[in-house]
Amino acid sequence: MTPLYKINSHGSNVWAKLENHNPTGSHKDRSVKPWISHYAKLGAKELAISSSGNSAISAAKYCEEMGIKLTVFMSPRADAPKIELLKSNKNIIFNITKTPNKDAFRFCRKNNVINLRASRDDGAIMGYENIARELIKQLPHIDNIFVPTSSGATLQGIYNVTGSDPVTSPALFAVQTTRVYPIAGYFDKNFTPENTSYATAIVDRIARRRDRIIKILESTGGGGFVISNKELEEANKILGACPAKLRPQAERSGGWQSALAFAGFLKWRKQNPSLRNRQVSVCLFTD
Repeated sequence: MTPLYKINSHGSNVWAKLENHNPTGSHKDRSVKPWISHYAKLGAKELAISSSGNSAISAAKYCEEMGIKLTVFMSPRADAPKIELLKSNKNIIFNITKTPNKDAFRFCRKNNVINLRASRDDGAIMGYENIARELIKQLPHIDNIFVPTSSGATLQGIYNVTGSDPVTSPALFAVQTTRVYPIAGYFDKNFTPENTSYATAIVDRIARRRDRIIKILESTGGGGFVISNKELEEANKILGACPAKLRPQAERSGGWQSALAFAGFLKWRKQNPSLRNRQVSVCLFTD
């Protein structure tokens, strides 16, 4: 079970679920370990993945443990520490390419290899359900959950557990960046698009789960927030004044996805001043 810590921020009842305490330092372990285990039981000897970093790092660990060959496709725009970590891994075949998704698809089709695509494969969802099960044990009541969102698989996994009772279900919020916002942009129009974002793991522009995730968010009374680099900096500054365990952003070899969740909460709080001290919110710190 990953820790849950309260964030001291102007009296708000807001908590951080520290998914960076997973074995490879991100919430991707939740999904990737059971996902790869499923294919291992089916007899898979080789897998491939296109990734912004965290998924590939997690897949490399569990493929090695299960004796499965892994081919990774990654963009040169990904975080440099993640690229260097994967390049140094002798147990994978590593490819840097400007079109990682397309190249992974072509490779898998040509070589009859399973492609680990969270946007398409529901096997990626089941592990994320455990985040919700843990939260239910850790907090007696939760009103809102803010989730850094790329494909939407994490949100769908959480909803599979929390959404069983519409009366008690917390409102779910997808938080995306001003660079990539196909889901959150449906709800949040108050932003100016940017060509880059500190939160480099938010990459899924196509968002094949988009319609399903939007329905989930609407059914819980939640929505989405699009966050600028300036808002990320503001969120990071507040977290910088918190205890070290709540600083999972630029100080770690990850990115700003955790600050992204908190920035989503701050934007929600600004829009709902009367609820800021009355409702219980959780931010998923994914790295």
